[in-house]
Amino acid sequence: MKKQFLIVSVLACNFFSTNVFSQQEKEKIESLNEVVVTATKFETNKKNVGKIVYKITQETIENNQGKTVVDLLNDVPGVEINGNFSTKGQNLGYYIRGGRNRQVAILIDGVNVNDPSSFNGDFDLRQIDINQIESIEVLKGASSTLYGSGAATGVINIILKKSSKDSFAGTFTTSIGTNSSSENNNFSGEEFSTNFNFNGTLGKVDYLLGLNANGSSGLSAAESTTNSAFEEDNFSRQNVLLKVNYAVNDKLKIGLLSSYDEFSTDFDGFDYDPVTFASIPADKDNNSTSVQKRVGVNADYSYKNGELKIRTFLTEIDRNETPSNDFFYGEVYGFDVYNNYKFNDQFSFLVGFTSQFQDMIQRTSYSTIEEGSGKQHFYDPYVSVNYFSEAGFNISAGTRLNIHSEYGNNFVFDVNPSYNFKIAENDIKVFASYSTAFIAPTLSEIFTKLPTLDELLPEEDVTIEGGFDVALGNKISLSVTYFYREETNKIGYDPATYQTINDLGTFSAKGLETEISYKASQKLNLLANYTYIDRDENLLLKIPQNKFFIKADYNLFPQTFTSLSYRFVDETKDFGNVDLASYSLVDFFINHSLLENKVTFYGSVTNIFNEDFQEIAGFTTRGRNYNLGLKINL
Repeated sequence: MKKQFLIVSVLACNFFSTNVFSQQEKEKIESLNEVVVTATKFETNKKNVGKIVYKITQETIENNQGKTVVDLLNDVPGVEINGNFSTKGQNLGYYIRGGRNRQVAILIDGVNVNDPSSFNGDFDLRQIDINQIESIEVLKGASSTLYGSGAATGVINIILKKSSKDSFAGTFTTSIGTNSSSENNNFSGEEFSTNFNFNGTLGKVDYLLGLNANGSSGLSAAESTTNSAFEEDNFSRQNVLLKVNYAVNDKLKIGLLSSYDEFSTDFDGFDYDPVTFASIPADKDNNSTSVQKRVGVNADYSYKNGELKIRTFLTEIDRNETPSNDFFYGEVYGFDVYNNYKFNDQFSFLVGFTSQFQDMIQRTSYSTIEEGSGKQHFYDPYVSVNYFSEAGFNISAGTRLNIHSEYGNNFVFDVNPSYNFKIAENDIKVFASYSTAFIAPTLSEIFTKLPTLDELLPEEDVTIEGGFDVALGNKISLSVTYFYREETNKIGYDPATYQTINDLGTFSAKGLETEISYKASQKLNLLANYTYIDRDENLLLKIPQNKFFIKADYNLFPQTFTSLSYRFVDETKDFGNVDLASYSLVDFFINHSLLENKVTFYGSVTNIFNEDFQEIAGFTTRGRNYNLGLKINL
């Protein structure tokens, strides 16, 4: 009852605020006219897309200095990133629409990035710095037709910054903050971040160079259940990113994108009661280090009626853990070639072909994959057609054939109709979609499968969704989406041998995502979103059934931006049927610019009321913390 009262009360407050400011001067909301890329693989007006695409813009990033990529994504309805409020080295869980890490495709400039050496094959979002990003697009629902394996519950497309037209431009950003739990608040500077970003255009060449280092100490990963404090666990990361493009002529551009990441974190574990087999958080001297190298060559060719894009990529990852001496090595290289041809302003046709070759080595106390024995590859042809009528009716449809070296072939498709119309000058879009998706088993899963299995099949997903997106008047935008998803061939474990199998049966998830934004005045913007997830209880681990987020952005002075947010996360369960209580967080952010925006000071207070909670059973979360930073535009 308390939970429902809380949600209804906040929604009522938001409605009251809407009416209070309704007589103030109007500014047009452009949400339905915004251009996005991820939904179709080419620039498309949002009103013509048969799904909701959430876009984190450069303005949002600039106004939220001090936040990370994960912080901003965690504000999006339907997205829950577990581990974000714990120590910096904590493993992150990406739970979109009741799914798991393996069901989310993460892209950088449209290229799928993954870690072939990990069990889930996912990408660690801590590997990219917010200062290197122009915008982020989040596309919900099954999208394997365009993006292949993993795009079952959502796609996160990180779009890197564009180069300045000047020969040289750049930014220097640095911050320092506290890093303490709710039980042990202190004002020591135990979290830092430093970033250099250089970019510009020299004739036909444009470039972007990003250098980043960040780290933290002061907190133990595991939370002590006695009066004896656990040792602090340190985290550090260094990153270099280079992006260079050469404009051969007005039609052809060739580019290089490369990055180098070093990552190190201490982590704790559990001891087990020999009688009850209950897990007890334990202070361990464990450490994990990784080195990730990525390089890709791309080409864009524009012609009268279309555009051809070529994306190639090579990733090499080394991970080591001590004192267990577990070792993981992964390598993946591949390409994605696609052409979008416009017959006219209404009809376009996209055809593409992608391929990946993966290899890994794994040596742990549980399993070993020797060099040369852990390989797989696949080839995927795909097509997509888009029709945007002048009468307001739009439809996108496509299909992909996955040809895999280990399990054979797999076929997916999608159909996404939508319709735009006006009622009393209010822009309204209604939409629906039926989409299928697949998740190919990772190398680790395929080569540790139960020996009696002939082959490990891909997980298969079907998603049905529908909803509407509305711009009411000139100040309010509202979106509502309902979805229903089924997954089969879920990859799990044989309880007797702990080896990989396909679980029998069909597992379902359904839910509701809604967001409302209101421009109350030139100074004040209000936003609220709510997410409801319903799925089988045994698959709801760490996934909150209800999540509510509200934020007020206010320009205190012309050069001073402030933001106050409230977040409610419902109770959940963790492994071992451990209850995790619901929690509420209130955060405050501020930045102030000087010298015509050449210098910006920013700061934040997070978890203002010092809420004591756990995201992961037995592990520490951050209490009230403070952060101060400086950004200089060079």
